[in-house]
Amino acid sequence: MNKALKIRIIEIFGTQSDFAQALGMDESLVSRVIRGRRQLDLVSQRKWAKLLKCKTENIFGNQKVKSG
Repeated sequence: MNKALKIRIIEIFGTQSDFAQALGMDESLVSRVIRGRRQLDLVSQRKWAKLLKCKTENIFGNQKVKSG
């Protein structure tokens, strides 16, 4: 579980649902990312970090990203 991501979502948006809405994505995708069942590509990680007003590495650490 990505606790740093979950905490930041709550701090900035209040709920995962509100964050998902801001992203224009389904809440289930946000949940899967938080639980580690889905990884984001680098572009998506940067988008999420920007919305959460933090650096990518602060919420995703050194997570390996699939390219292409």
